[in-house]
Amino acid sequence: MIAEPALHYSRTHLNELELEAAVPYDYIIVEGLALPRVASSKLNLRSSKLDEVVRAFVRVCHGDKIDTARLLKACRAHNELLKIGGAALCLVAKDLECNIDKAEALLKKSPKECENLTSLLEHEKSAGIHNGNVLDDSSAAVGLLWIRRSLAFQVQLFESVVWGEEPKDAAYEAYEKQLSPYHGWMLRTVFPASFGQFPNREEFLSIFSETDDENLSIIVKKLRALVATLNPLLQSWTESFHELGLEDTRRV
Repeated sequence: MIAEPALHYSRTHLNELELEAAVPYDYIIVEGLALPRVASSKLNLRSSKLDEVVRAFVRVCHGDKIDTARLLKACRAHNELLKIGGAALCLVAKDLECNIDKAEALLKKSPKECENLTSLLEHEKSAGIHNGNVLDDSSAAVGLLWIRRSLAFQVQLFESVVWGEEPKDAAYEAYEKQLSPYHGWMLRTVFPASFGQFPNREEFLSIFSETDDENLSIIVKKLRALVATLNPLLQSWTESFHELGLEDTRRV
């Protein structure tokens, strides 16, 4: 029996998502969690950066594991999406890119040992480069830790915006929950300062439309599908770190 999806969405929100977006969801088990499998063909995906991100994250799961190469490819696509998100997301995009580089370096060096997320973390841990849950700053693990936190911030931001909140307010709330607990004084000053550059909700959503005939309701549907895919993936990602004792909670 498949467990209830590990989402912080309410069941009402999921029902509304399936009804409004007309996106059929079924579930696959990945590392102990039920993840939604989105039928991307039903989303009218084209060739925009948002389309590429939705498509890429749908393909991350390989069997019952999180495929490392597919995950990092999806993160690269996501970072390209951020780069069109305006000045407010430039700092987030730059930070994400640096951390993807760290994870990719180990994958290129040891592709067989790093085939999936768990095996990568186990391989690096067995090399003895960490001090308990104090991760080596140049490691793939620390890169993946911060990629996950960055995606959690973005997921909360997108989720709030598609349900009607203004981007600036949504960004502050997401930052306080997802990133601020791990940032030192300087980053807690720099990151929020960029949020004042967010446009209003309609203008923000329109950034992700790269065709003249793609209205905002379609963008909202695609962002909701992306959020519904990423939320349980991030939970599985977090649990892998906790199970291996690699959740580094130091401030940077």
